[in-house]
Amino acid sequence: MKKRIMSLGVMFLFIFVLAGCWAGEITVDTIINADGSGERVFILEVMDDTLSEGPILNPEDPDQEKDYGPVLNDKHIEGGIPAIQTWLEENAPAFLTVEPMETEGVVRTFTLRFSFGSFDEFLERMQALVNLSPTLSWDDFDADELPSFVCEGGVCTFTESRIIVQAALDWAIDGIFNSIYDEADLAGFVSKADIAVLASYRVQVIEEVYEEMRHYDPDADDGENPTTGEPRFGKVIFVESEMFELSADRPDESRTPVSCGGTSTSLPVALVALLGMTAALSTAFVLKRR
Repeated sequence: MKKRIMSLGVMFLFIFVLAGCWAGEITVDTIINADGSGERVFILEVMDDTLSEGPILNPEDPDQEKDYGPVLNDKHIEGGIPAIQTWLEENAPAFLTVEPMETEGVVRTFTLRFSFGSFDEFLERMQALVNLSPTLSWDDFDADELPSFVCEGGVCTFTESRIIVQAALDWAIDGIFNSIYDEADLAGFVSKADIAVLASYRVQVIEEVYEEMRHYDPDADDGENPTTGEPRFGKVIFVESEMFELSADRPDESRTPVSCGGTSTSLPVALVALLGMTAALSTAFVLKRR
């Protein structure tokens, strides 16, 4: 990258955890067909303590042995957690469909989706989302960080970086943080990088699937107890990969090469051959007339 950007990582400040806050968890789910068409879905899940009769236990302290406070998210959103839905409906670009908010248990779910008829259109949509950020631009990223979809022979391969996925969501995270987020008792200890995390990632290319799903690992190192110095274990594991890549066999027999990255797409082999033959015949005709 040409400049460093703020990562939507999982390293929260200790004060953030003790205060009982829990970041919104983002899932990105994508389907890409053999012709490059498909759909991408962004899902944001936020725990709402107003939906719980009792305290919501911190997901990284299910046994209440670490003195992590209960989840208290509602006070940090002006108008309550459902206000996120209103903000998304008012600020999402026209090509993004904002689904109605869903509520299950103590979790509010917000869903955005867009479809694309070709991989070039996918790139156009992703570029538009990145460029909505007040601090980022599509041009900030190196070519190998941008999404690509290449079909050679009977195999199609999709690649993209985690950082470009996060950048495509920066407009929303930044907007929510600067518009309706209330730091309250976390003033000075929290930034927009702390309020959301890329929790899960799933992509299906033709019939093949790659996924990294959020899960709790009871054996994961969680540092030391600040009072006793004893080691602590048990963490929620989010997306860890820096790059995503998935290859799949093409179902058709045409085996026409396709290469999409940035904004370019290769011409089908048959068309290239036809253009070459036409040029050759035209040259021969001119020479004969001379």
